[in-house]
Amino acid sequence: MPEMTVSELKSLVIGEKVHEGNGLYTELVDFTGPLAAWFNGFFDLVFGQSIFARRIFAFIVLFFQAGFIGIIFADKKAFSENTYIPSLLYAILFFFSFDTLSLTPELLGMGFILLALNNLFKEIEFREQRNESIFNLGLYISIASLFSFSLFIYLPGALLILIIFTRHPARKYFLLICGFLIPHLLLMSIFYLGDSFWTMWDYYYLPNLSMKGMRYISTTSLWWLGAIPLLFLFISLFMLNREARLTKYQTQLVQSMFFWMIFSFLHLFFAKDIRPQSFITLLPSLSFFLTHSILVIHKKKFAEIGVWILLLTTVCISYMARYNVLPVDYSKLIVRDEKLTVPAKRILVLDEGVNLYKNYQSASPFFNWELSERIFSAPAYYENVIKVYQGIKNDPPDVIRDRDDKLKPFLDRIPELKKLYARQGIFYIKKTASN
Repeated sequence: MPEMTVSELKSLVIGEKVHEGNGLYTELVDFTGPLAAWFNGFFDLVFGQSIFARRIFAFIVLFFQAGFIGIIFADKKAFSENTYIPSLLYAILFFFSFDTLSLTPELLGMGFILLALNNLFKEIEFREQRNESIFNLGLYISIASLFSFSLFIYLPGALLILIIFTRHPARKYFLLICGFLIPHLLLMSIFYLGDSFWTMWDYYYLPNLSMKGMRYISTTSLWWLGAIPLLFLFISLFMLNREARLTKYQTQLVQSMFFWMIFSFLHLFFAKDIRPQSFITLLPSLSFFLTHSILVIHKKKFAEIGVWILLLTTVCISYMARYNVLPVDYSKLIVRDEKLTVPAKRILVLDEGVNLYKNYQSASPFFNWELSERIFSAPAYYENVIKVYQGIKNDPPDVIRDRDDKLKPFLDRIPELKKLYARQGIFYIKKTASN
């Protein structure tokens, strides 16, 4: 079985913390979406720490998504004939990299994006323009953004498409925005009643609205992995422009999906970590355009050959990339097996490395270093001293890895913790009774 990825490890750690009863954002410093964190807690309850079980569940999710996208296009008469080729192409393209079959926020949120796409097609289709569909369009995008916040970019995307291809009054656009806002307002209310609104605002909304993210794979590697899908996309657009005979409604769907694809690219600017799986938002558009190109081929034998070429080349490149035959570097994405030289069960890592969490449990709230560094870099602020004191006291780690000795100014201000830990190299070791 392929090694664990960083995104999978983070999901395991967050799920375990939530399952233990730690409050999101108050007792777990991270910018993961609340629905993703709560689902990870549920998965920890059901699957424990099993990555294999999570990948099986991810495969089931993929199966339903692939089937649903075929149903959407067939029900909305997107093609000249009813076909489930989009489902096949969606499944094939999904395996362009080994890490795509991971139970992560992007995969779970993608299901609601497909529901939103279904309602967008309902609005474009002239014979069905009901208030429920445009409200649900905003609602589904909102729920998806509570899994992975970067998916909020589909709200302006849907708004732009509706303005171009429909003649709705301003009231309906307002209804779309209301559908998006309601889940977020409900979330804010829940945290406000729990007296943790500003903590949630600082650790969820503000970080996710920034365009700063972590890259786990290089641009060169992404070009290698995406070369075949992009080649087929360009061929499909060329054939669609020259050969397709579409109705006015189908032409509008083609143009809408082109805009949808552009916003699928734009979502990457808000993604907090860039890895191959981040690009699965492009797959509905790719499967749509590739299906159109296949259907304009008059001889079915050649169409079948094209599908087989796509399948074999996608799988081969994915396999060769994973086993270093191609110059694709997964070193930042794959979790290395690190172990401590001292006995420990619960640890705290005060740097960007998360590999140790593979073999040890996370202690204290300071899991996400990008957010925690702000706290540990400002020991002069009383609020930060209180956060460190309460975080370590309520959930004390056995070992703290602290390469830059960020903890020392806090220990000088907190004698109780200073008595509890002793510095050994780059570690702080919790003293035992014998010490």
